[in-house]
Amino acid sequence: MPPNLIRDAALADAPAIAGLHLRSWLAAYEAIAPAEAVRVLTEDVRRERWTAMLAAPKPRWVCRIVEAEGVIRAVGVACAPSEALFGERGEVRHLYVEPDLRRAGLGRRMMAELTGVIAGWGYAGLALSVVAENAPARAFYAALGGREIGRFTDPGPVWKSQNIGLAWDDLPALRTRLA
Repeated sequence: MPPNLIRDAALADAPAIAGLHLRSWLAAYEAIAPAEAVRVLTEDVRRERWTAMLAAPKPRWVCRIVEAEGVIRAVGVACAPSEALFGERGEVRHLYVEPDLRRAGLGRRMMAELTGVIAGWGYAGLALSVVAENAPARAFYAALGGREIGRFTDPGPVWKSQNIGLAWDDLPALRTRLA
């Protein structure tokens, strides 16, 4: 298998995605999230959620993975906008990279992949949200030209996090920046 193959996620990938999601989430949020969220949002909970999402995808919803040597290294989801703040922009709903591979270009590759999906659906712009205290993610998106469009509280299943909405309204320019 070629290194860093990007492909659509399959239902069978749900357990590996859940593990990656947990490791990436803990690396970013363990010191930020309430202890209850860290305790409750286990790999089993994440596996159930990823299984449900992959078993019954919605229109304008796609999950892609970056795989190297048969191991999932990054995962991302593009979808129709889920927050009113995003307006008529496609959404990057999830983007998680294996913590020990951060700053290796996988997040950038996944963002480029998801930007292409969103552009292919006919959206002129892209939006996403990031927890306000997640400084590394905010820096990553700022370096890609994301601009703040507002803030909101994500009700989450356990943690009501304060989020910042970011947007790009020129997808061709974003794709050039990501190339």
